[in-house]
Formats: sequence, structure tokens, C-alpha cells
Amino acid sequence: MDYKRLLKNILNIGMEMLRAGAEVGRVEDSMYRMCESYGFKHSDVWVIYSNIQATVETEDGDIITQIRHIPTTSINFDKLDYLNNLSRCICATTPPPEEVKRMLHEVLNRNPQPAYLEYLAGILGGAGFGVFFNCGFTDTVVAVMASVIIVFLGRRLSRNENNPLISNFIQSFIVETFIILSVYVGFANKSGDITVGVVMLLISALGFTNGISDFMHRETLAGILNISNSIIGAAGIAFGIASAILLFKGVL
Repeated sequence: MDYKRLLKNILNIGMEMLRAGAEVGRVEDSMYRMCESYGFKHSDVWVIYSNIQATVETEDGDIITQIRHIPTTSINFDKLDYLNNLSRCICATTPPPEEVKRMLHEVLNRNPQPAYLEYLAGILGGAGFGVFFNCGFTDTVVAVMASVIIVFLGRRLSRNENNPLISNFIQSFIVETFIILSVYVGFANKSGDITVGVVMLLISALGFTNGISDFMHRETLAGILNISNSIIGAAGIAFGIASAILLFKGVL
């Protein structure tokens, strides 16, 4: 058994789980179980949202350490579901490293979910929150259009921009400008209600909740990182909306 390649594949699976939105505790547990299934005498795994480190001791007494850096994470529960199933399959069947690599490659190269589902989710979320926050018919239409803009910008920015402060600033600034212009031309009436409803699509409540969960599971550093990213993202939203209001309301 090529234990170095095997550990490399296990770390790659853990890395992809993190990048798909898995909790730190879930990644550590999955990696420990995979290491145990292959008969390592001892294993130590340390995971935060930007780094994975693993040290294992083989049956021959060799000690192997590998590290992965994770530059960005996102939410893709569809991919995460397949990765969870892959880790369970590996624990049950213990395939050789070449087969593990092939199985991981197969999961990562699946056809992605169609883009229209993301747009549909954004439209339903923006319209639903708009109605909840007392938007009328025309205001809700503007909220739907603003939601489409947010999804479009989010998909484009995710390719090159990993800083939540910058990406949220750009999205919220452009969307708030669109809302202000819609009210200015008379198509919408309540810019504040529309903004409050649409901005819910950008708020990282899941990251904040996961951070609290990490604290409860004594994953202190991971919790701090998660909550800090959520606060930074919220600051980007606030700066973007405030900038648009200060710039365009004074002009219009």
C-alpha cells in the first residue's frame, strides 16, 4: 500500500468537503474514520477553514505528515452530499489509492446543478422577503429584479474575488443603486423595504450559525474564523448600501 498517496487522497477529500461547506468537526471525523479503516496505528488530524494537517503512523512504524491550504470555501451541499457518500464508501471498501483518486475525480467532475436553480432560489428569496417586509406589487417586482442582479454578480465575482468584504460591497452597491433609480423614476415606492428584503440574500447567517456551533464543539479557532468572515461580509453590505445612498440620493 502506498500510504503517502493514500494520505494525499484522504486530505484531498477533506479539502473538497471544506470547500463545499462542511463543518470542521464533520471533516475531522470523516478523515479519522478513513485513516482508521486503512489500519493506521495512530492518526492526528487538525482542521480549520483555511488549513488541514494530518499525521499518521503506518503499521511499519513510518510517520507521514501532509498539509493542505484551503484558500476559499463556499456552499455546495449537492457536492458535499456526494463527498460524504464517498467517504463512507471508502471506509466500507478500503479501495487502493488509485481507485480513491478516480472516485474523487468522478465526484468533482459531475455535471453542476443548472444555473436556473440558483436564479430561481434567489428570485423566491428576494420576493418572499420583500413581501414579508411589506413591499407592494411594484416593489416586489423590483425586489425580484434586484435578486437576479445579486445572483448574477455573485456567480461572476466568485470566480475571481474571494474577499467577502469586497464582493458584498460590489453587489450591495450596485443593487442599492438599482433600487434608488427604480424609486426615482417612479416604478417603486419603498426603497427601504426593498433593500431590507433583498439584502437578506447576502447576509451570511449560515456562517455565523456554524461559528456558534464550532464554539459549542470546542473548535474555538474555527468558530472565530467563521464568525469573523460573517462580520466582514456584513460590513461589506453596510458599506455598499451606505455608499450608494450617500452618492446617488444626493445627486438625484
